[in-house]
Amino acid sequence: MMSRLQYCVPKMWASRAALTLVLWAAGSGALVAQQASPILGRWLTQPGDGIIEIKRAGDNTYQGTIIGGNAPHRVDEHNPDAARRQQLLLGQVILKDMREDGEGALAGGTIYEPDTGRTYKCRIETLDHDRLKVRGFIGISLLGRSQVWTRFTGSSLDLSGPAH
Repeated sequence: MMSRLQYCVPKMWASRAALTLVLWAAGSGALVAQQASPILGRWLTQPGDGIIEIKRAGDNTYQGTIIGGNAPHRVDEHNPDAARRQQLLLGQVILKDMREDGEGALAGGTIYEPDTGRTYKCRIETLDHDRLKVRGFIGISLLGRSQVWTRFTGSSLDLSGPAH
């Protein structure tokens, strides 16, 4: 027959193991929630002509890559580097070195504007789950312009067709 002590010890270990598992799962969930920024994902630029995918880079910065648009074969004709003017815009990283600023926005990086070939300082704010305010500027934020990008939920990355 099992003594009362022999019965309680395994039950106590099982309770501690269950509690440890629950605490670990709760901590992991909080970490995942902390890592899942609402800025991540695919975004349609304000004129509706480009799709930018924002991802976290290996150095914990954020970057944005052109993954689609209304001119998938467009080259970077305005690039200040003449050697890059024949490269496709599709696949180019246009948002670089963006970091969380502690106020719910990304800042400290740059955005490249393919229409002019210029690179500007950049700040990105979340307006809501489906909209970002993207501001490119020279020097201080007052000297710039903003666009509102909307979360892209379409299935085709080619916007040149009638529906997307």
